[in-house]
Amino acid sequence: METDALRRVREQAERKNMPPRGAGVVVGLSGGSDSLCLLILLSELAAERELRLTAVHVNHGIRGAEAERDEAFCRAFCERRGIPIVVVKIDVPAFAKEQGVGIEEAGRIVRYREFSRIAAEVGAECVAVAHHADDRAETILLHLMRGSGLRGLTGIPADSRPFADQNIRLIRPLLPLHKEEILAELALRGEEYCIDATNREDDGDRNFLRNRVMPLLLERNPGASRNIAKAGERLEAVRDYMDRQTDEACARAIDADERRLHCDELLALPEVFRSEVALRYLELVCGHRKDLSDTHAAMLLRLCEGRVSAQSDFPYGVTLRRGYRDIEPAQDIVAAFGGRHEIARREIERGVTVTFFGDRRLTLSFSVTDAKNCEVFSQDPYTKWFDYDTMGKACVVRARRPGDRIVISKDGKSALVQDVFVNRKVPRERRDEIPLVMTADEADTLWIPGVRGSERYRVTEDTKRVLIVRLTEG
Repeated sequence: METDALRRVREQAERKNMPPRGAGVVVGLSGGSDSLCLLILLSELAAERELRLTAVHVNHGIRGAEAERDEAFCRAFCERRGIPIVVVKIDVPAFAKEQGVGIEEAGRIVRYREFSRIAAEVGAECVAVAHHADDRAETILLHLMRGSGLRGLTGIPADSRPFADQNIRLIRPLLPLHKEEILAELALRGEEYCIDATNREDDGDRNFLRNRVMPLLLERNPGASRNIAKAGERLEAVRDYMDRQTDEACARAIDADERRLHCDELLALPEVFRSEVALRYLELVCGHRKDLSDTHAAMLLRLCEGRVSAQSDFPYGVTLRRGYRDIEPAQDIVAAFGGRHEIARREIERGVTVTFFGDRRLTLSFSVTDAKNCEVFSQDPYTKWFDYDTMGKACVVRARRPGDRIVISKDGKSALVQDVFVNRKVPRERRDEIPLVMTADEADTLWIPGVRGSERYRVTEDTKRVLIVRLTEG
Protein backbone atom coordinates (compact mmCIF):
# COMPACT_ATOMS: atom_id res chain seq x y z
CA MET A 1 0.00 0.00 0.00
CA GLU A 2 1.56 3.29 -1.14
CA THR A 3 0.80 5.83 1.59
CA ASP A 4 2.17 9.29 2.36
CA ALA A 5 4.08 7.90 5.34
CA LEU A 6 5.68 5.18 3.24
CA ARG A 7 6.65 7.74 0.58
CA ARG A 8 8.34 10.03 3.11
CA VAL A 9 10.25 7.21 4.78
CA ARG A 10 11.35 6.02 1.32
CA GLU A 11 12.53 9.53 0.42
CA GLN A 12 14.63 9.75 3.57
CA ALA A 13 16.06 6.29 2.92
CA GLU A 14 17.15 7.36 -0.56
CA ARG A 15 18.41 10.78 0.54
CA LYS A 16 20.42 9.54 3.53
CA ASN A 17 21.08 5.95 2.43
CA MET A 18 19.21 4.85 5.53
CA PRO A 19 19.03 1.92 5.46
CA PRO A 20 21.43 1.17 2.58
CA ARG A 21 20.30 -1.08 -0.23
CA GLY A 22 21.03 -4.72 0.50
CA ALA A 23 21.57 -4.11 4.21
CA GLY A 24 20.67 -6.36 7.10
CA VAL A 25 18.52 -4.43 9.57
CA VAL A 26 17.68 -5.29 13.16
CA VAL A 27 14.38 -3.59 14.05
CA GLY A 28 13.55 -2.88 17.67
CA LEU A 29 9.95 -4.05 18.21
CA SER A 30 8.16 -3.31 21.47
CA GLY A 31 4.67 -3.91 20.09
CA GLY A 32 3.74 -0.25 20.55
CA SER A 33 2.41 1.95 17.74
CA ASP A 34 5.76 3.50 16.79
CA SER A 35 7.85 0.34 16.51
CA LEU A 36 5.00 -1.52 14.79
CA CYS A 37 4.70 1.22 12.18
CA LEU A 38 8.46 1.17 11.68
CA LEU A 39 8.52 -2.58 11.06
CA ILE A 40 5.54 -2.38 8.67
CA LEU A 41 7.08 0.40 6.57
CA LEU A 42 10.51 -1.21 6.43
CA SER A 43 8.96 -4.55 5.47
CA GLU A 44 7.22 -2.82 2.56
CA LEU A 45 10.53 -1.24 1.50
CA ALA A 46 12.39 -4.53 1.92
CA ALA A 47 11.84 -5.88 -1.57
CA GLU A 48 12.76 -2.71 -3.46
CA ARG A 49 15.80 -1.98 -1.24
CA GLU A 50 16.78 -5.66 -0.83
CA LEU A 51 16.67 -5.44 2.97
CA ARG A 52 17.09 -8.39 5.33
CA LEU A 53 14.97 -7.68 8.40
CA THR A 54 15.19 -9.23 11.87
CA ALA A 55 12.82 -8.01 14.58
CA VAL A 56 14.09 -7.99 18.17
CA HIS A 57 11.75 -7.80 21.16
CA VAL A 58 13.19 -7.23 24.63
CA ASN A 59 11.00 -8.32 27.54
CA HIS A 60 12.21 -6.17 30.47
CA GLY A 61 10.65 -8.32 33.16
CA ILE A 62 8.86 -5.30 34.65
CA ARG A 63 5.16 -5.26 33.76
CA GLY A 64 4.21 -8.87 34.49
CA ALA A 65 1.24 -10.12 32.44
CA GLU A 66 1.26 -6.97 30.31
CA ALA A 67 4.85 -7.67 29.25
CA GLU A 68 3.97 -11.27 28.39
CA ARG A 69 1.03 -9.96 26.31
CA ASP A 70 3.36 -7.64 24.37
CA GLU A 71 5.82 -10.47 23.72
CA ALA A 72 3.05 -12.76 22.42
CA PHE A 73 1.70 -9.96 20.21
CA CYS A 74 5.13 -9.37 18.64
CA ARG A 75 5.68 -13.06 17.99
CA ALA A 76 2.27 -13.42 16.35
CA PHE A 77 2.68 -10.29 14.21
CA CYS A 78 6.08 -11.37 12.87
CA GLU A 79 4.82 -14.90 12.21
CA ARG A 80 1.95 -13.52 10.10
CA ARG A 81 4.34 -11.28 8.16
CA GLY A 82 7.06 -13.90 7.77
CA ILE A 83 9.62 -11.70 9.56
CA PRO A 84 12.27 -13.45 11.71
CA ILE A 85 12.06 -12.38 15.36
CA VAL A 86 14.42 -12.78 18.31
CA VAL A 87 12.94 -12.42 21.80
CA VAL A 88 15.23 -11.61 24.73
CA LYS A 89 14.15 -11.67 28.38
CA ILE A 90 16.19 -9.55 30.80
CA ASP A 91 15.63 -8.79 34.48
CA VAL A 92 15.97 -5.02 34.08
CA PRO A 93 15.18 -4.15 37.75
CA ALA A 94 18.04 -6.40 38.86
CA PHE A 95 20.33 -4.88 36.23
CA ALA A 96 19.36 -1.36 37.35
CA LYS A 97 20.21 -2.21 40.96
CA GLU A 98 23.50 -3.81 39.97
CA GLN A 99 24.54 -0.81 37.84
CA GLY A 100 23.17 1.83 40.18
CA VAL A 101 20.97 3.47 37.52
CA GLY A 102 17.26 4.16 37.14
CA ILE A 103 14.87 1.64 35.58
CA GLU A 104 14.36 3.73 32.44
CA GLU A 105 18.08 4.14 31.85
CA ALA A 106 18.72 0.45 32.59
CA GLY A 107 16.08 -0.52 30.03
CA ARG A 108 17.68 1.66 27.39
CA ILE A 109 21.15 0.23 28.09
CA VAL A 110 19.86 -3.34 27.92
CA ARG A 111 17.89 -2.78 24.70
CA TYR A 112 20.77 -1.19 22.85
CA ARG A 113 23.19 -3.81 24.11
CA GLU A 114 20.94 -6.60 22.85
CA PHE A 115 20.20 -4.85 19.55
CA SER A 116 23.91 -4.48 18.76
CA ARG A 117 24.71 -8.03 19.92
CA ILE A 118 22.03 -9.58 17.73
CA ALA A 119 22.98 -7.32 14.80
CA ALA A 120 26.51 -8.71 15.00
CA GLU A 121 25.21 -12.29 15.23
CA VAL A 122 22.94 -12.01 12.16
CA GLY A 123 25.38 -9.89 10.15
CA ALA A 124 23.20 -6.76 10.10
CA GLU A 125 24.71 -3.39 9.24
CA CYS A 126 21.97 -1.33 10.91
CA VAL A 127 19.78 -1.20 14.00
CA ALA A 128 16.52 0.68 13.37
CA VAL A 129 14.56 2.23 16.24
CA ALA A 130 11.24 4.05 16.11
CA HIS A 131 11.91 7.58 17.33
CA HIS A 132 9.78 10.11 15.45
CA ALA A 133 9.56 13.89 15.05
CA ASP A 134 7.67 14.42 18.32
CA ASP A 135 10.37 12.46 20.15
CA ARG A 136 12.89 14.81 18.59
CA ALA A 137 10.95 17.86 19.82
CA GLU A 138 10.66 16.39 23.32
CA THR A 139 14.38 15.62 23.38
CA ILE A 140 15.25 19.19 22.40
CA LEU A 141 13.10 20.51 25.25
CA LEU A 142 14.60 17.94 27.62
CA HIS A 143 18.11 19.05 26.71
CA LEU A 144 17.18 22.71 27.05
CA MET A 145 15.74 22.00 30.49
CA ARG A 146 18.87 20.18 31.67
CA GLY A 147 21.37 22.44 29.91
CA SER A 148 22.73 21.67 26.46
CA GLY A 149 25.18 22.60 23.78
CA LEU A 150 24.50 22.71 20.05
CA ARG A 151 24.52 18.92 19.75
CA GLY A 152 21.70 18.59 22.26
CA LEU A 153 19.65 21.24 20.45
CA THR A 154 19.47 19.03 17.35
CA GLY A 155 17.51 16.48 19.38
CA ILE A 156 17.88 12.96 18.03
CA PRO A 157 20.21 12.23 15.09
CA ALA A 158 18.79 10.29 12.17
CA ASP A 159 21.99 8.27 11.83
CA SER A 160 24.72 7.59 14.39
CA ARG A 161 27.21 4.96 15.53
CA PRO A 162 26.82 4.64 19.33
CA PHE A 163 27.78 0.97 19.56
CA ALA A 164 31.14 -0.54 20.46
CA ASP A 165 31.13 -2.12 17.01
CA GLN A 166 31.49 1.00 14.86
CA ASN A 167 30.47 -0.96 11.77
CA ILE A 168 26.87 -1.04 13.04
CA ARG A 169 24.76 2.08 12.47
CA LEU A 170 21.81 3.19 14.58
CA ILE A 171 19.13 4.64 12.28
CA ARG A 172 15.78 6.33 12.91
CA PRO A 173 13.70 6.06 9.72
CA LEU A 174 10.55 7.54 11.31
CA LEU A 175 12.01 10.98 12.09
CA PRO A 176 10.09 12.58 9.18
CA LEU A 177 6.77 11.50 10.81
CA HIS A 178 4.87 12.85 13.80
CA LYS A 179 2.96 10.70 16.28
CA GLU A 180 -0.43 11.63 14.86
CA GLU A 181 0.73 10.54 11.41
CA ILE A 182 1.96 7.21 12.77
CA LEU A 183 -1.39 6.57 14.45
CA ALA A 184 -3.22 7.60 11.28
CA GLU A 185 -1.06 5.19 9.25
CA LEU A 186 -1.92 2.27 11.53
CA ALA A 187 -5.61 3.20 11.51
CA LEU A 188 -5.58 3.35 7.71
CA ARG A 189 -4.13 -0.17 7.62
CA GLY A 190 -6.43 -1.47 10.34
CA GLU A 191 -3.50 -2.52 12.52
CA GLU A 192 -3.80 -2.95 16.29
CA TYR A 193 -0.89 -2.30 18.65
CA CYS A 194 0.03 -2.57 22.33
CA ILE A 195 -0.25 0.28 24.82
CA ASP A 196 2.27 0.60 27.65
CA ALA A 197 0.39 2.01 30.64
CA THR A 198 3.61 3.30 32.22
CA ASN A 199 3.90 5.89 29.44
CA ARG A 200 1.01 7.76 31.04
CA GLU A 201 2.93 8.19 34.32
CA ASP A 202 4.84 11.42 35.02
CA ASP A 203 7.66 9.88 37.05
CA GLY A 204 10.41 10.69 34.53
CA ASP A 205 11.39 13.99 32.90
CA ARG A 206 10.46 12.78 29.43
CA ASN A 207 7.02 11.55 30.47
CA PHE A 208 6.46 14.82 32.33
CA LEU A 209 7.24 16.77 29.15
CA ARG A 210 5.15 14.44 26.99
CA ASN A 211 2.09 14.27 29.22
CA ARG A 212 1.97 17.72 30.75
CA VAL A 213 4.18 20.28 28.98
CA MET A 214 3.66 19.38 25.32
CA PRO A 215 -0.17 19.40 25.55
CA LEU A 216 -0.01 22.98 26.91
CA LEU A 217 2.31 24.07 24.10
CA LEU A 218 0.09 22.45 21.49
CA GLU A 219 -2.97 24.08 23.02
CA ARG A 220 -1.26 27.43 22.59
CA ASN A 221 0.16 26.62 19.14
CA PRO A 222 -0.88 23.39 17.36
CA GLY A 223 2.30 23.56 15.28
CA ALA A 224 4.66 23.76 18.28
CA SER A 225 6.02 20.22 18.07
CA ARG A 226 6.52 20.44 14.30
CA ASN A 227 8.31 23.79 14.63
CA ILE A 228 10.63 22.56 17.39
CA ALA A 229 11.48 19.39 15.44
CA LYS A 230 12.10 21.42 12.27
CA ALA A 231 14.45 23.73 14.16
CA GLY A 232 16.37 20.67 15.35
CA GLU A 233 16.65 19.40 11.78
CA ARG A 234 18.07 22.74 10.61
CA LEU A 235 20.48 22.91 13.51
CA GLU A 236 21.74 19.44 12.59
CA ALA A 237 23.23 20.91 9.39
CA VAL A 238 24.86 23.69 11.42
CA ARG A 239 26.18 21.12 13.88
CA ASP A 240 27.74 19.06 11.08
CA TYR A 241 29.73 22.13 9.98
CA MET A 242 30.66 22.95 13.57
CA ASP A 243 31.78 19.36 14.13
CA ARG A 244 34.32 19.61 11.33
CA GLN A 245 35.71 22.82 12.82
CA THR A 246 35.66 21.35 16.30
CA ASP A 247 37.61 18.29 15.16
CA GLU A 248 40.46 20.59 14.16
CA ALA A 249 40.26 22.49 17.45
CA CYS A 250 40.28 19.25 19.47
CA ALA A 251 43.39 18.04 17.68
CA ARG A 252 45.20 21.12 19.03
CA ALA A 253 43.68 21.30 22.51
CA ILE A 254 43.33 17.65 23.59
CA ASP A 255 46.08 15.06 24.06
CA ALA A 256 43.91 11.95 23.93
CA ASP A 257 46.75 9.53 24.71
CA GLU A 258 47.72 11.39 27.88
CA ARG A 259 44.09 12.36 28.64
CA ARG A 260 45.18 15.98 29.04
CA LEU A 261 43.53 19.25 28.00
CA HIS A 262 45.86 22.13 27.10
CA CYS A 263 44.43 25.17 28.89
CA ASP A 264 46.02 27.84 26.69
CA GLU A 265 44.81 26.15 23.51
CA LEU A 266 41.25 25.86 24.82
CA LEU A 267 41.06 29.44 26.08
CA ALA A 268 42.48 30.77 22.79
CA LEU A 269 39.59 29.26 20.80
CA PRO A 270 36.65 31.40 19.65
CA GLU A 271 34.00 31.26 22.34
CA VAL A 272 31.58 29.37 20.10
CA PHE A 273 33.93 26.35 20.05
CA ARG A 274 35.08 26.30 23.66
CA SER A 275 32.09 24.51 25.16
CA GLU A 276 32.05 21.76 22.53
CA VAL A 277 35.80 21.12 22.87
CA ALA A 278 35.35 21.06 26.65
CA LEU A 279 32.49 18.55 26.32
CA ARG A 280 34.52 16.35 24.02
CA TYR A 281 37.33 16.28 26.55
CA LEU A 282 34.85 15.42 29.30
CA GLU A 283 33.44 12.64 27.11
CA LEU A 284 36.98 11.28 26.75
CA VAL A 285 37.74 11.19 30.47
CA CYS A 286 34.22 10.27 31.65
CA GLY A 287 33.67 7.59 29.01
CA HIS A 288 30.15 8.88 28.26
CA ARG A 289 28.49 11.87 26.64
CA LYS A 290 25.15 11.25 28.33
CA ASP A 291 24.32 13.67 31.19
CA LEU A 292 27.19 16.01 30.28
CA SER A 293 25.88 19.53 29.77
CA ASP A 294 26.97 23.13 29.25
CA THR A 295 27.08 23.42 33.03
CA HIS A 296 29.92 20.90 33.10
CA ALA A 297 31.65 22.61 30.17
CA ALA A 298 31.50 25.91 32.09
CA MET A 299 32.97 24.19 35.17
CA LEU A 300 35.85 22.91 33.06
CA LEU A 301 36.47 26.36 31.56
CA ARG A 302 36.58 27.89 35.06
CA LEU A 303 39.07 25.20 36.07
CA CYS A 304 41.26 26.15 33.08
CA GLU A 305 41.20 29.77 34.21
CA GLY A 306 41.78 28.88 37.87
CA ARG A 307 44.83 28.40 40.03
CA VAL A 308 47.30 25.56 39.71
CA SER A 309 46.26 22.44 41.69
CA ALA A 310 42.56 23.42 41.79
CA GLN A 311 40.18 20.46 41.36
CA SER A 312 36.55 19.95 40.31
CA ASP A 313 34.30 16.88 40.42
CA PHE A 314 32.43 15.80 37.28
CA PRO A 315 29.91 13.04 36.47
CA TYR A 316 30.83 9.34 36.55
CA GLY A 317 33.17 9.81 39.52
CA VAL A 318 35.75 11.83 37.54
CA THR A 319 37.82 14.51 39.30
CA LEU A 320 39.90 16.84 37.14
CA ARG A 321 42.87 18.86 38.34
CA ARG A 322 44.51 22.03 37.02
CA GLY A 323 48.21 21.48 36.46
CA TYR A 324 50.70 24.13 35.42
CA ARG A 325 49.64 24.03 31.77
CA ASP A 326 47.08 21.26 31.45
CA ILE A 327 43.91 19.80 32.89
CA GLU A 328 44.25 16.12 33.76
CA PRO A 329 42.35 13.51 35.78
CA ALA A 330 43.27 13.70 39.45
CA GLN A 331 44.92 10.50 40.47
CA ASP A 332 42.35 8.08 41.80
CA ILE A 333 44.13 6.84 44.90
CA VAL A 334 42.22 3.56 45.03
CA ALA A 335 42.83 2.89 41.33
CA ALA A 336 46.44 4.01 41.44
CA PHE A 337 47.52 2.15 44.55
CA GLY A 338 44.98 -0.65 44.60
CA GLY A 339 44.01 0.27 48.15
CA ARG A 340 46.11 -0.72 51.17
CA HIS A 341 48.85 -3.35 50.80
CA GLU A 342 50.04 -5.10 53.97
CA ILE A 343 53.30 -6.95 53.59
CA ALA A 344 54.14 -9.58 56.22
CA ARG A 345 57.65 -9.92 57.61
CA ARG A 346 58.09 -13.41 56.20
CA GLU A 347 57.13 -12.16 52.75
CA ILE A 348 59.75 -9.43 52.99
CA GLU A 349 62.41 -11.94 53.96
CA ARG A 350 61.63 -13.98 50.85
CA GLY A 351 61.55 -10.84 48.69
CA VAL A 352 58.29 -9.31 47.49
CA THR A 353 57.11 -6.71 44.97
CA VAL A 354 53.98 -4.55 44.91
CA THR A 355 52.83 -3.02 41.62
CA PHE A 356 50.36 -0.16 41.23
CA PHE A 357 48.47 0.81 38.11
CA GLY A 358 47.34 4.41 37.74
CA ASP A 359 48.49 7.11 35.33
CA ARG A 360 51.88 5.46 35.85
CA ARG A 361 52.94 1.89 36.57
CA LEU A 362 54.98 1.85 39.79
CA THR A 363 56.65 -1.14 41.41
CA LEU A 364 58.05 -1.29 44.96
CA SER A 365 60.40 -4.18 45.63
CA PHE A 366 61.41 -5.32 49.15
CA SER A 367 64.36 -7.52 50.04
CA VAL A 368 66.44 -8.29 53.14
CA THR A 369 70.18 -8.82 53.29
CA ASP A 370 72.90 -9.15 55.94
CA ALA A 371 74.39 -5.78 56.93
CA LYS A 372 77.92 -7.03 56.32
CA ASN A 373 77.03 -7.28 52.62
CA CYS A 374 76.27 -3.54 52.51
CA GLU A 375 79.61 -1.82 52.52
CA VAL A 376 78.39 1.17 50.49
CA PHE A 377 74.88 2.50 50.88
CA SER A 378 72.93 3.44 47.79
CA GLN A 379 72.72 7.15 46.90
CA ASP A 380 69.78 6.58 44.59
CA PRO A 381 66.78 8.62 45.91
CA TYR A 382 64.49 5.80 44.75
CA THR A 383 66.33 3.12 46.75
CA LYS A 384 66.29 3.22 50.55
CA TRP A 385 67.92 1.08 53.26
CA PHE A 386 66.47 0.52 56.75
CA ASP A 387 67.37 -1.36 59.92
CA TYR A 388 65.15 -4.39 59.38
CA ASP A 389 65.15 -5.61 62.98
CA THR A 390 63.81 -2.34 64.40
CA MET A 391 60.93 -1.73 62.01
CA GLY A 392 58.43 -4.23 63.41
CA LYS A 393 56.63 -7.29 62.09
CA ALA A 394 55.40 -5.93 58.76
CA CYS A 395 54.96 -2.82 56.68
CA VAL A 396 52.10 -1.25 54.76
CA VAL A 397 52.06 0.55 51.41
CA ARG A 398 49.32 3.08 50.72
CA ALA A 399 48.61 6.62 49.56
CA ARG A 400 49.15 9.48 51.98
CA ARG A 401 46.48 10.51 54.49
CA PRO A 402 45.99 13.65 56.56
CA GLY A 403 48.08 13.46 59.74
CA ASP A 404 50.77 11.08 58.43
CA ARG A 405 54.12 11.79 60.10
CA ILE A 406 57.76 10.87 59.51
CA VAL A 407 60.77 11.09 61.89
CA ILE A 408 63.20 13.67 60.47
CA SER A 409 66.00 13.76 63.09
CA LYS A 410 68.04 11.37 65.17
CA ASP A 411 66.50 12.68 68.38
CA GLY A 412 63.06 11.50 67.25
CA LYS A 413 61.61 14.80 66.07
CA SER A 414 58.86 14.19 63.51
CA ALA A 415 57.08 16.27 60.88
CA LEU A 416 53.88 15.98 58.92
CA VAL A 417 54.36 14.32 55.55
CA GLN A 418 52.43 17.25 54.11
CA ASP A 419 55.05 19.68 55.50
CA VAL A 420 57.87 17.55 54.11
CA PHE A 421 56.27 17.79 50.65
CA VAL A 422 56.01 21.57 50.99
CA ASN A 423 59.60 21.99 52.24
CA ARG A 424 60.95 19.77 49.47
CA LYS A 425 58.85 21.70 46.92
CA VAL A 426 57.06 18.59 45.66
CA PRO A 427 54.32 19.90 43.29
CA ARG A 428 50.88 19.68 44.88
CA GLU A 429 49.46 17.71 41.94
CA ARG A 430 52.14 14.99 42.33
CA ARG A 431 51.81 14.39 46.09
CA ASP A 432 48.94 11.91 45.86
CA GLU A 433 50.88 9.91 43.27
CA ILE A 434 53.68 8.95 45.68
CA PRO A 435 53.01 5.70 47.59
CA LEU A 436 54.13 5.79 51.22
CA VAL A 437 55.83 2.87 52.95
CA MET A 438 54.43 2.77 56.51
CA THR A 439 55.06 0.75 59.66
CA ALA A 440 52.58 -2.07 60.34
CA ASP A 441 50.44 0.09 62.65
CA GLU A 442 50.56 2.95 60.09
CA ALA A 443 51.61 5.32 62.88
CA ASP A 444 54.99 6.06 61.33
CA THR A 445 56.24 6.57 57.80
CA LEU A 446 59.27 4.53 56.78
CA TRP A 447 59.84 6.17 53.41
CA ILE A 448 58.49 8.79 51.04
CA PRO A 449 60.06 7.51 47.79
CA GLY A 450 62.20 10.11 46.09
CA VAL A 451 61.75 12.53 49.02
CA ARG A 452 63.13 11.20 52.32
CA GLY A 453 63.29 8.21 54.64
CA SER A 454 62.68 7.96 58.38
CA GLU A 455 65.61 8.63 60.72
CA ARG A 456 64.09 6.25 63.26
CA TYR A 457 64.93 3.18 61.20
CA ARG A 458 68.20 4.33 59.67
CA VAL A 459 71.02 1.84 59.28
CA THR A 460 73.74 2.16 61.97
CA GLU A 461 76.92 0.31 62.91
CA ASP A 462 74.75 -1.92 65.13
CA THR A 463 72.43 -2.96 62.31
CA LYS A 464 72.47 -6.70 61.63
CA ARG A 465 70.01 -7.00 58.76
CA VAL A 466 69.09 -4.40 56.15
CA LEU A 467 65.74 -3.92 54.44
CA ILE A 468 66.23 -2.62 50.91
CA VAL A 469 63.21 -0.95 49.27
CA ARG A 470 63.41 0.17 45.64
CA LEU A 471 60.86 2.11 43.55
CA THR A 472 60.84 1.63 39.79
CA GLU A 473 58.54 3.00 37.12
CA GLY A 474 57.33 1.58 33.81
